Amino acid sequence: MAPYKIVLSLESTEDNMMSIMRRLVSVLARKKFKEMERILSAPIEHSEKKLFEIIESQKNTQFGMEYDFQSICNIDEWMERVPLSTHQSRLPYLQRIYDDPDCQALTMESPFAYLQTSGTTGKPKHLPVTASGSKDTSKGSMNTLMAFMMADNEHPKILDGTMLIFGAPAELDTINGIPVGYATGVLGRRQNKIFQRLMKPGEEIFNITDMDDKMRAYAKIAATEKITALQGITTLSLALMRRMQELYGPWLLEELKGTKHESKIRRAMYSDGKLDVAELWPDLKLFYAMGIDTDPYREWISKTLPDTMIWEVYGGSEGCFAGQMYPDKKGMQLIPHLTYFEFIPEKECEKPNPKVIPLSEVKKGFRYEIVLTTIGGYYRYRNGDMLTITDTQPYTIRSVGRKGRVVNLSGEKLSEAHVSNAITYACSRTSAELMDYSVVGVVNNGLPQYTIAAMFRNSEVDITEFVFAFEDHLKQTNEEFRVVRETGALGPTSLVRMVKSHFEDIVKSSHIQAKPIPLTTDRKILESCTIYG
Repeated sequence: MAPYKIVLSLESTEDNMMSIMRRLVSVLARKKFKEMERILSAPIEHSEKKLFEIIESQKNTQFGMEYDFQSICNIDEWMERVPLSTHQSRLPYLQRIYDDPDCQALTMESPFAYLQTSGTTGKPKHLPVTASGSKDTSKGSMNTLMAFMMADNEHPKILDGTMLIFGAPAELDTINGIPVGYATGVLGRRQNKIFQRLMKPGEEIFNITDMDDKMRAYAKIAATEKITALQGITTLSLALMRRMQELYGPWLLEELKGTKHESKIRRAMYSDGKLDVAELWPDLKLFYAMGIDTDPYREWISKTLPDTMIWEVYGGSEGCFAGQMYPDKKGMQLIPHLTYFEFIPEKECEKPNPKVIPLSEVKKGFRYEIVLTTIGGYYRYRNGDMLTITDTQPYTIRSVGRKGRVVNLSGEKLSEAHVSNAITYACSRTSAELMDYSVVGVVNNGLPQYTIAAMFRNSEVDITEFVFAFEDHLKQTNEEFRVVRETGALGPTSLVRMVKSHFEDIVKSSHIQAKPIPLTTDRKILESCTIYG
C-alpha cells in the first residue's frame, strides 16, 4: 500500500481552534450571565456584602485605622464615621504612597502601577492601582462583554476575527520605580490571555502619541484584518470611523496597491474617495462604548454600521461600575457586587455637607452624583460624575456626565446632560448623522445665547428643524431654559458647521485619552466653524 500524507492547512487548524474557543466562551457567557442575573435580583445584599469585605480587608491600613474600620458594624456607622472624599482630600495619602509604595496608606496591597487620568477637569492625576482593584475592574468589564455574547447567537462570532482595541501607553514614566501609564495600556497587560490573542494592535501602536501616525497605523489594521469588534477609548473609535469614511480611502488604496487587500478597498470606495466602512467591515458586530455619552452619535453609528450593536460600559480609572446587560433595555445596569454605591441628590451636590443616600433610596427619573467605595482604596469617593437613574429593577443608569459642567448665561443652568439629551433628540427628529459637536454659550452685543457647533456626516440635514428640536427638548426638560427663552432674556440658538473635528484638535494638544467638550463658553471652538446657508 502506497504511503500517504495527511495535510492539515494552517487555516483549517485556526478555524477549528476558533470554533472550540467560541463554544467555550459561549458556555462561560451563559454561566456568567446567570450569575449576573442572580446578583442584579438582590443588588442591596451584594453591594453591602462588598462593603463589609472591603472594611474587613482594609481595616489595618492607615486610613482604616484612622477611621476605626474595625468597629464599624452597620451602614449607619459607615456613613457617620467615614467622611466623603475627593481627589484633593486623598492627596496626603497619595503622597505617602508615592514616597513609599509599601506604606499601606489606603490599601494593604502595594500598587503595581499608577494610572494617569486624562485630566478632564484639571491636570492629570496619578492613581495607584492594586492587583485586587485591577481584578474587580476586569470582572466588571468581562461581565458586560459576556452579556453581549448572550444577547444574540451570532455575537460569539466576534472571536472569529480581530477585536480592534484603542489604547494608550502603559508606561509614560515611573514614580519611585512604579510605572505610570494609562488605564487601557496598564490593564490591557493584565487582560485574559484568550482575549489578548484576539485583540490588536500591540503596545507598539498603543505607545504612539502622535494622533495622525496612530490613526494611520490603526487604519492599516482596520483595512487588512477581519474586524469583529471596536473597543477601548470610544473617542478614538469615533475618530477612526470619521477618518476612514472621509479621508483615508485614497491613501489606503495607494498603500495597499498590489496586495490582496487592494480589491477590498476598491469595493468599499465611492467615486469621491470616501469609504463605505460597513462594506469594509462586514463582520463587525460590536461597538464597545465607554468614557463618553454615545447617545448623540447613535444615529450616525447605526446608519454607518447598521449590523453593529453599540454596547455600553461605565467606568474610569477607579473601576468598572456599570454595564449594559440587556439588548432591549436602554442604559447600563449598576454592578453591585464590585462596588459599594452611595448617591448625592442633584440639589444637594453643591452644599458643604450634602445629604447622602444608599442605593436602596434612589428614585427612578432623578439625577444624582455617584459616591464610590472600592477594594482599590477609594472610600466614599466623589469621582465627579452625575448620572440619571432610569430604572430600579434592576438599577439602571443613563446620561453620565461631569458634575460642575453647567453654563448659566441667564438663569437657565444648562448641564451636559441637558445638552446631550437635546442633541440626541434633534438627531432623531432630523435623521442627522452627527460626528462631532459642542454647544457654546456666548454673549453677542449684550444678548446671551447658545451656538451649536456640529459636524454632520449627511449634508441634507434641515438645520432649522434641528435647532427647533434642540430648543424644544430643552424647554420640555429645563423649565428655566423655557422661561428665559420665551421672555427673551436668552437669545435664539444658532448652528454653525465644524470644518474639522474639534475633538481631534483636543487630542493633538493634550493626549489621546482626552474627551470631547459637549458644553462650554470657550469661543475658540467657533473660530474654525462656518455659517450654514
